[in-house]
Amino acid sequence: MKAYNDSLKLKRLDWYIIKKFLGTYLFMIALIISIAVVFDINEKIDKFMTHNATLHGIIFDYYLNFIPYYTNLFSPLFVFLAVIFFTSKMAGSPT
Repeated sequence: MKAYNDSLKLKRLDWYIIKKFLGTYLFMIALIISIAVVFDINEKIDKFMTHNATLHGIIFDYYLNFIPYYTNLFSPLFVFLAVIFFTSKMAGSPT
């Protein structure tokens, strides 16, 4: 029973790989979402102004729903890209 529990523990290398992957994934998804928000603001600024939308309404009603929706939509693609990117980066660096 002891050997079975020891095999379930994450080793130092496992934690290193998980941290590298999550850091790469979060950076990539934050980058694409910030770009998407900037383009969406640019496209919808006229509608926001003509309908007299408040800044509070735009941020908390619109973009707090926009960000999770598009994060969920782009997530599978960026998991794939993050794995490719961080694996190639780890294979190329000696440390």
